[in-house]
Amino acid sequence: MNNATNTCLLQAANDDLAAHAIVANLHRAIQQRMDRDSQAHGRFSRAYVAEMFEVARTIGTDCRPYQADAEWIAARRAWLDAVLDDHADERRDTRLTASRHAADGVVLQACRLGCEAMQDAARARMRDALIAMTHPAH
Repeated sequence: MNNATNTCLLQAANDDLAAHAIVANLHRAIQQRMDRDSQAHGRFSRAYVAEMFEVARTIGTDCRPYQADAEWIAARRAWLDAVLDDHADERRDTRLTASRHAADGVVLQACRLGCEAMQDAARARMRDALIAMTHPAH
C-alpha cells in the first residue's frame, strides 16, 4: 500500500476509535443518570434524553457547527440497538421511542447550527417536555 492509502486507513481507524470512545463516554453518563433514577418505567429513555440534551448544549456553547460523522452515527446506532435489547420494554413503547428520536434531532440540529440551534430556555423546555413523555401515561 502507498502512503496515501496508509494515511486514509489510519485516519479511518482513528475516526472509528474516536467514535467508539465518544459512545462509551455517552454510555457511562447515561448509566450514571439511570443509577440516580428510582422510577423503573422509562429510566433509560429519561437518561438518554437528558444526556443528549447535554451533548447538544455542549456543542452549542462552542458556537461552531460540527460535522456529525458517519462513524459516530454508526457507533451510536449500534450501541443504542444493543442497549435497547436490554430494555425491550422501552423499545416497544412509542412514547419513549419518540422522546429518544426527538433528542437525537436536537443533537443533529446543534451539530448543524452550533450556538444558533436553540436558546437555553427553549432547550430546557423541550428537554423537560420530552422527559415528561417518558413517565407513565395516566
